[in-house]
Amino acid sequence: MAQNVSPEPANDKPEETVRVDENGTNRSNVMPISQEAARKLDAYDRRERADAIFQSGKYDGEELRMGQVLRRVREALGLELTQIAQHSRIRENFLMAIERMELQTIAKGYLVPYLIAYSKYLGLPEQEVVQRYTRECGAVEEVKTSAPVPKIGQIRKAQSNLPIIAAAVGALVLFAAGGLTAFMLMNKGPEEVVSPTVVAVSGARDSLFADSATTKAVPGDLPLEIVAVRQGWLEVRGADGTIFLSRTMAEGEGYFPRLKAGWTVSARNGGAFEWRVGEISVGPLGPEGAQVFSVSVDEQLVRAAEATAPVVADAPPAAASGTAAQ
Repeated sequence: MAQNVSPEPANDKPEETVRVDENGTNRSNVMPISQEAARKLDAYDRRERADAIFQSGKYDGEELRMGQVLRRVREALGLELTQIAQHSRIRENFLMAIERMELQTIAKGYLVPYLIAYSKYLGLPEQEVVQRYTRECGAVEEVKTSAPVPKIGQIRKAQSNLPIIAAAVGALVLFAAGGLTAFMLMNKGPEEVVSPTVVAVSGARDSLFADSATTKAVPGDLPLEIVAVRQGWLEVRGADGTIFLSRTMAEGEGYFPRLKAGWTVSARNGGAFEWRVGEISVGPLGPEGAQVFSVSVDEQLVRAAEATAPVVADAPPAAASGTAAQ
């Protein structure tokens, strides 16, 4: 009876297994690399992508501002904000604000040191990052006052002595004129009646105190905030046109614009936002359902001062009554 016998290889060697990738590449003769080498190769590729983003200032063909460049470089390197915050000792919300270029939460003088530490951690040229970032966000003045510690010595601006000298000269002139007038009146005889009206004293009093009595100082340190009473789109621009915020804000979300800096606010629905100082409502940004463009932030300071004045003025009567009672 015939038996089925499988043929033996001619050279008595087992057949080699051929490994072929899905794309048809023969990998049977390729030696695999170690895990350490694979990690180094991946890190090299990430570094190349990060440097390309920084040099071009673009990502997927989109032009990026410097804050967005820092974020894309960080993502290309595979880093998280929490990880950077632990090593750089910079709070995570500050790093997030730097990437979004929303600097109202960062104290004056701290922006440049934060940028230097952040860019150094990302392996980017610190000075170039600082120059591009401060130029784009309108904070060029931060470069001149970048020390986070208080300055030693005179802080207030030196005042000129010219007003004091002018006042002294004016007093001497008035004194001389008064003496001359008295001498002339005394020599005219007793029959002449001198008018009791003292115009010079009255006029001097008006000129000295008119500004303090009629001019209302507008404070620049009010915590003026623009709050979304419902979801809506808001844009905040600097005096040079720099966009500090341009997105849809959720209900209850707020933003503190920089005061006395020429900033403006625009919205697609003015009734969706209102100005507030703490819990005090100053007024809406604009009419309900109407678009508003380039509303001056500084002009709202007058409204904010008037809205908060009654709250501040409530305290003096109690103090006055307590004094009267004594």
